Amino acid sequence: MEIKEENKLRPLTPQQERFCHEYLKDRNGTQAAIRAKYSRKTAQEQASRLLSNVMIKARVNELIAAQINRLKLNTDLVIKELLKHATIDIADAYDENGELKDIQDMPEPLRKAIIAIETEELFEGRGEDREHIGYTKKIKLCDKTKTLELLGKHLKMFTDVTEHRGLEGLADRIKEARMRTKHAHNRRGRKG
Repeated sequence: MEIKEENKLRPLTPQQERFCHEYLKDRNGTQAAIRAKYSRKTAQEQASRLLSNVMIKARVNELIAAQINRLKLNTDLVIKELLKHATIDIADAYDENGELKDIQDMPEPLRKAIIAIETEELFEGRGEDREHIGYTKKIKLCDKTKTLELLGKHLKMFTDVTEHRGLEGLADRIKEARMRTKHAHNRRGRKG
């Protein structure tokens, strides 16, 4: 009797390999399937099927490990950067006269936390008579609450408490549920 080698692991197809690389971009299976040229109509199902494939999972994990290695990322580095963003002081963006400092004069952690800078010219008057009187500068920083939340989660500072009542009072809860069901059934019977 010959044993079939159906469970033998086969190499990934070029399309599956592309899916793995595309998945790394945004961790969105459906979009990765579309970018890997799977049908748009069935992309969600294809992504689900692909992501449950042992070979695909292994390849994605391999690519993630290579990416982490290439970027020289580690937990300590990520935590240090999060901590810098969580503890920035907006006052460091201004000089002693309350004017916004030039970007090169701001501390590095503050500069790294800046997402956007908007500059708007201010004018007085209208038409040809208008006169430039200054600028309004707005800086947008990373979300401090989100940063603190990520740190807190990593440090396991926030835990959801789930109440487990176990078997204690189970008979009473079953009895109450049966009474509610019977009561609801009786009310429906009277309406009809």
